Amino acid sequence: MRKILLPVDGSPHAFEAACFVIGLQRRIAELEAHVVAIEPKPMDWQTHGMEPEAIHSHLSTRAMLAMKPVLHALSEAGVTHHAHVRLGDAAESIVELCDALGCDTIVMGTRGLGRVASLTLGSVANKVLHLAKVPVVCVKAPAA
Repeated sequence: MRKILLPVDGSPHAFEAACFVIGLQRRIAELEAHVVAIEPKPMDWQTHGMEPEAIHSHLSTRAMLAMKPVLHALSEAGVTHHAHVRLGDAAESIVELCDALGCDTIVMGTRGLGRVASLTLGSVANKVLHLAKVPVVCVKAPAA
């Protein structure tokens, strides 16, 4: 069985990556997608006075909202999938979860900013490409 990690953030680029996975499922009979939304850990000043459970609940709700359209599309297409929520650095969390789940591929959307822009703005996809031990497929959404 092929296990694919599909990081999502609610963007059209992430949805396009989900569509790519749906297309793969038509060619690979046994495919399992692990959808993950990652929320950055909040700074102490952002959560002053909040209970840890309330913080986690709020961030989990935000992550589930980002995953909702992708999970629906995967369900409609009959793709076996599981949802995961993580807190922390996006790229590091993606690679750690990939390793922990034993995924053999990461499929992720990218804005395709290009070399110069990604150097100045940073790029989760670029960092994942450098950290991952498995192939990473970057899917660019068509221009709107």
